[in-house]
Amino acid sequence: MYIHVNNDESDRILIDPAYKLERLKEVNEKVYAFAEAYRLVDDQLKGLTYQTKIPFAKDMYETWYKIEKSIMKFDRIFNKVEKFEARAMTDPLNHERREKRMLEGKRERWSKSYTYFFGNLTEEEQQYRDYFQSELELDPEDDHIDEKFDDIHLAAMGQFDPALYDF
Repeated sequence: MYIHVNNDESDRILIDPAYKLERLKEVNEKVYAFAEAYRLVDDQLKGLTYQTKIPFAKDMYETWYKIEKSIMKFDRIFNKVEKFEARAMTDPLNHERREKRMLEGKRERWSKSYTYFFGNLTEEEQQYRDYFQSELELDPEDDHIDEKFDDIHLAAMGQFDPALYDF
């Protein structure tokens, strides 16, 4: 039942509380029925083991896998660069000592000898190693191990399961 009241301030529509409760009860029953229907369908679908394989070219799959691994490697390098660039802010207590050690190593390499860098090592990478020398001694960085962890992570994601694809 609707009652219309005209006030000076504004027009308001009032609804009978019993009517409002009745409609609310109907809505709650319908929501419960929909939720129960979805639950039943989900339970029935869980029992199905049939899964269609996605047609996918083998070279595309391999390229996709390599791209994901490259992104993970890039992320590691980016994080190292960010850590090095923010070194004064991340550890201000040890920064002066570490910076001094890094600059002494650089000065020694460039003034007293001719330096050869092997294995894709650069001066910037060596500065990083000099600055974080004590941390790297406790927990050395190993690209091979990092790549294996990347493989484990990609396998855990599930999207690279070869059983999902029809090659």
